[in-house]
Amino acid sequence: MEDVNMHVHGLVQLGMTRYEAKAYLTLIQRESYAASELANEAGIPRQRIYDVLNSLVSRGLARDWPGPVTRYAATDPEAAVERLLAVQRQALAGLETHSVGLASHLRDTWAAGRQETAPLDYVEVLRDPGMVGARFRDLQREAEHSLLTFAKPPYTNPSNRAGLEATRRIVANGGDVRCIYEPSILDNPEAVAETLEFIKAGEGARVADEVPMKLCLTDGCRALFSLTDPIAGALTATNILVEHSALASSLSCAFEAIWAKGEPFEMALERRMRSSA
Repeated sequence: MEDVNMHVHGLVQLGMTRYEAKAYLTLIQRESYAASELANEAGIPRQRIYDVLNSLVSRGLARDWPGPVTRYAATDPEAAVERLLAVQRQALAGLETHSVGLASHLRDTWAAGRQETAPLDYVEVLRDPGMVGARFRDLQREAEHSLLTFAKPPYTNPSNRAGLEATRRIVANGGDVRCIYEPSILDNPEAVAETLEFIKAGEGARVADEVPMKLCLTDGCRALFSLTDPIAGALTATNILVEHSALASSLSCAFEAIWAKGEPFEMALERRMRSSA
């Protein structure tokens, strides 16, 4: 069982979902399977098995044999792993290309700020905690195609229905909803339950060793973030809402870099539960 979990973890790290990894590891155990057989053997819900198989076939990780009952077989593991690696290399190359000029964008924003002697029209400093929550919900409701979030304690909004509705809407329209959490969330049953509900709604969720700050980034142009006092720490924070595409692009690069190093939420949760058993 430990080896199986290790192989599942390895395939997930290469870009498979947990169900895809479990299906593939089962497929390699014999020549072919019918979908119902595979669902039983791999422990995958019947209602999900065809989506999982279609994904594996479309990515060249499995093949199907039409007939009275369609059967499925795994692609050779070396070829499958190479295909997964190729996708990861392409993604990393895209991230590297996108990151070129990051320092330049940051410096432009910084330089513009140095030239201003009055508050900038595109910057709003939020001092009232209630106003921070209201702006956060506004960002979620108004997001159209992208909602990227850094989440870290203290969690001040344990029941975020607006965020859940926004997640379903954006994902249904083909958009991107992702959140990166700190490991401490795994010790909070209420927060874990809320996160699993978001994942079910379509959110991509990962756990990173450290999240630099609270952040909500929408549509590549608006960012709400919280900066803790370097002396007082989490006891005091300055909350800022900025509408600036260059800053948003820079923050998006930071998000993608941390996302690439994160662990899928459900896998991190499973590992934490095993270690606590």
